Amino acid sequence: MNSDGTENTQALHGGFEWVGMFGLGQTTEMVWRCDAMRAGQLYCRTLFDTRQEAEEFARTMRNMEPDQMFNIEAIRASTVWN
Repeated sequence: MNSDGTENTQALHGGFEWVGMFGLGQTTEMVWRCDAMRAGQLYCRTLFDTRQEAEEFARTMRNMEPDQMFNIEAIRASTVWN
C-alpha cells in the first residue's frame, strides 16, 4: 500500500520484481517467471501471478525493446522465498 492509500501492485523481493497480487491475501503454489535476455545475458527477471500476465508483459516489452528475448516458465513459489 502506498502512503496515499492506493494499492501498490509492484514490489521488490529478494532481487526479483513481483508484479501482481502480492500481499493481497491471495496465495499460490506456482508463479510465472519471465526472463528477459539481451546478447545472451539475463537482463531482467520478473515474477507474475498468472501466465496471462507474464505473456502480456513479454508482448508489450517485445514491442518496446525488440532486441530482447523472453522466456516464460512456471516455477514453484517456494523456490523464490519461504
